[in-house]
Amino acid sequence: MKRVSKLLLVLMLFVLNACVSQPKQKDTARNNLAFLYNPSSTPLHPEFNLYHETASRSRLYIKLFPVELLFNQANEEGSYQAQLRVHYELTELIDGRESEFVADSTTADFTLRMSEVKNIFVANLPLMTREGSKYILKVVTTDLLRRKGTTNFVHVDRSTVNTAQNYQVISVATGYPSFDKVFHSSEEFYVKYNRRGVDTVYIKYYENDFPLPRPPVTNLTSPKPDFIPDSIYAFPYSDTGKYMLRREGMYHIQVDPTQDGGLSLFNFGENYPRVANVNDMVSPMVYLANSQEYDELIDQTNLKLAIDNFWLQAGGNVQTSRELIRVYYNRVFYANYFFTSYKEGWKTDRGMMFIIYGPPNILTKKGNNEIWVYYRKKSREPLQFTFSMHDSPYTQNDFWLERNFTNSLWSLAVREWRGGKIFYSESN
Repeated sequence: MKRVSKLLLVLMLFVLNACVSQPKQKDTARNNLAFLYNPSSTPLHPEFNLYHETASRSRLYIKLFPVELLFNQANEEGSYQAQLRVHYELTELIDGRESEFVADSTTADFTLRMSEVKNIFVANLPLMTREGSKYILKVVTTDLLRRKGTTNFVHVDRSTVNTAQNYQVISVATGYPSFDKVFHSSEEFYVKYNRRGVDTVYIKYYENDFPLPRPPVTNLTSPKPDFIPDSIYAFPYSDTGKYMLRREGMYHIQVDPTQDGGLSLFNFGENYPRVANVNDMVSPMVYLANSQEYDELIDQTNLKLAIDNFWLQAGGNVQTSRELIRVYYNRVFYANYFFTSYKEGWKTDRGMMFIIYGPPNILTKKGNNEIWVYYRKKSREPLQFTFSMHDSPYTQNDFWLERNFTNSLWSLAVREWRGGKIFYSESN
C-alpha cells in the first residue's frame, strides 16, 4: 500500500524497559505465523523502517493506522484516546541461526489522542546494535483497549557500513522517513547516509527485465540475473538533494561502488502494487497459461477481450469467472505487497506459490528460513515448502524456494484454476 500523504506525528519515546543478553523466553506465538501473510487475520498492520544512526545505535520507526485502534473516553481527561504498546526483542543471528539470548529489548506505551493524530501515527525506538552483526528483531504491537495485537519480524543488517539500513530515505512531502522502497515517478525524496566524509553518491540503474521464477515441478532453481547495470551515474552527495525515480526499474544507490551493498529503490509503474488495468493483469497469467497460449495472448490487438475470454473459458460462466479473477488478482496484489524484492513480488518464488496456493495454513520462521505448510485431506501428508533468505546486496526480501520435494501438486493446482476452481490444498 502506498503511504498516506498526510502530516506524520513522530514521537520520541521513553524506554520503559530494556534488557541485554537475557535468555529467550518460550514463544508459543511464534509456532504459527501464518497471519503475517493473511491481513484479515490480524487487527493491526504496522509498517517498519530501520536506520543505523551510529556505530552502536540503530533506530526503529513504526507506522500504524489509528483507524485500526479502539478509541474511547474511559480516561481522566474524558477525551477519545487509544492505548498502544510496542515491545521488541532483538536476537543476534550467528551463521544464520538465532542466538539463545536476547541482545536488547524494550517495552513502550503510548497514548494517542483522537484530536491530535491524523491518518497515520509514527513513533520510533532506539536499539542497541553492534557493527559486524546481523539480527532478527521481533516487534509486538498491541491495542491495549482491545487487548489484541500482532507480531512482526524485521531483519537487522549491520554486517558492513554499506548495507541498506545505513541509508535513510526521507519524504520531501512530509519531511519524515519513508516506510516504502517503491516509488511512483512523481514522488520526491532525500537520501541520507550515516557516515561523514562522503562527497559522491553513485546510482546504478537496472531496467525492469528480471526473470520469472520456475514452477516447482522442476528441481532447477529459479534463474538469477547477472545484475549488470544499464546505466551508472555519479552525483555530488548532499542529504538535502532531491531524487525522483522517473523510469521504471531498480536504482541501486552506493557511496562506494567497489563494495557490495547499498540502498535499492524501485519504480514498478504508477499502479504498483495494485492490479489496475489489463497490462497489470496479463503478466501474472504466465503461471496458468502454457508458453504458446501466453505468447498468443500478449500478441492480441484487443488485450482486454483476450483476457476476458481466457477467464470466461476457465470459469464457464460470467459469475464463476468474476470470482476467479477477484481471488487471483487479489493474491497478485498481496504478493506484491509482501514479497517485493529486486523485482515485483508476483515474480518471486514466494509470490508465485502464494498466487497459486494462497496463504499457508502454517508459517514458521527459523533464522533465515521460512517454512510454509498447507493442509490436505485427512490422513494425507501436508504440503511443505521451505524458502531460504538469499544474502543479496539489493534486498533483504529475496527468498529462494528449496526444491527438495517430489509432490508439489502444482500441475493439479493449475488444472483446477483453469477448470474454474480456486485451488485449495485441503480439498486434495
